[in-house]
Amino acid sequence: NQTENQTENQPGFSMGKTENNLYNNDFLGLQFRLPEGWVFYTDAQILELNNIVKDEVLDEEVVKQLENATIVYDMYASNQAEGSNVNVNMEKLSLLQIATLDIKKTLESQMDTIRSTYENVGYTDVNIAYQKVTVDGKEFDSLQSTAKIQGMDFYMVAFAFRKGNYLVSVTVGSLLTDKTADILSCFTVK
Repeated sequence: NQTENQTENQPGFSMGKTENNLYNNDFLGLQFRLPEGWVFYTDAQILELNNIVKDEVLDEEVVKQLENATIVYDMYASNQAEGSNVNVNMEKLSLLQIATLDIKKTLESQMDTIRSTYENVGYTDVNIAYQKVTVDGKEFDSLQSTAKIQGMDFYMVAFAFRKGNYLVSVTVGSLLTDKTADILSCFTVK
């Protein structure tokens, strides 16, 4: 179980930025380069995922709301034509959660809930397994899922790591053919 201390050299909490075809979050140490045919959610769409209506609040208030949120959606990108997507979110942890965090156990404890959620929205043949996954030469705890939806194959990989007071989850999914490895190869982990 790895613990990570915030040091003066590490940036504090911040949202990632998307510019041209690149998502970058210095706080998380993550970059994602959009594959051809993909689009990022706009800043307004990301705020909407976080239940924040920009017209109603000032920028400083938005930052404060995001810093105090339990779960922050930081990035979402998709390729509608091929049914693939990727998202990054951060779950704020309490001091007790940080002290006792075991990412493998946390992921394994979510498997039944994820299976039920998939089945409740119409997925069949749902299989979920814990595995290590390598992204940009670094190994992470992950859940890997396969299922069927309306006769189409669905593939998902979700990997997680701790950064500061947050449990970071990166989820990639694809329909018809398993493109999860191709999508994961677009990440750079600093």
